[in-house]
Amino acid sequence: MKTDIQQKLIAYLSQFTTNHKLEVIDRTLQERTRHVALVLEDVFHGHNISAAVRSAECFGVQDIHIIEQRHGYSFKEGITKGASEWLSVYRYTKHENNTAHCFEWLKKNNYCVAVTSPHAKGYAIHELPLDKKIALVFGTEQSGITQYAYDNADAHVVVPMYGMTESLNISVCAALCLYDVTSRLRAGSSAWRLSEEEKTEIKLEWLRRIVRGSDQLEKRFLENN
Repeated sequence: MKTDIQQKLIAYLSQFTTNHKLEVIDRTLQERTRHVALVLEDVFHGHNISAAVRSAECFGVQDIHIIEQRHGYSFKEGITKGASEWLSVYRYTKHENNTAHCFEWLKKNNYCVAVTSPHAKGYAIHELPLDKKIALVFGTEQSGITQYAYDNADAHVVVPMYGMTESLNISVCAALCLYDVTSRLRAGSSAWRLSEEEKTEIKLEWLRRIVRGSDQLEKRFLENN
């Protein structure tokens, strides 16, 4: 759909919701970013997936990439608190090596693929450069990221720890990393915000979700425009 039609459709659908909701949408979009993406590789506990997704939404990260190799995924709404409704979720399920397919897409779209591991010899999370878009990859609960992910990453990241326990829960690790990276982005000079075209696209998707009967309203609009 062309941008001008999207904008007209947004104006039309906006008539069917409150000014308060429209203000919340615009304010949220102003803080959204695609400079950072969250990637979950074969994470299988619904609680961990949902908690990580909720953290991403809270910190303004728009894109979630979920790699399913051995395990399917599911959101637990009691944990996400509806966060998944406001995110762009990409699933990789149909290939022999879904991690490879995901990494190929990320690199083609100019992301630095940064895998996290307690044993990584690379950047501490607070040292990870943010001059390029970053895709933060977190592995399965039992064994972490796959060897393929480790070998084909552009960067390796560790969260410094000083206790006897050698690793954090995946959802906690994701929250810490996302907080660090998004906080540094907002304090820096990188162009981390969404483009106007991206804001338009996402705003339309959000209005479709919150306006009752939006599919029929959109059909009526397109028939007359």
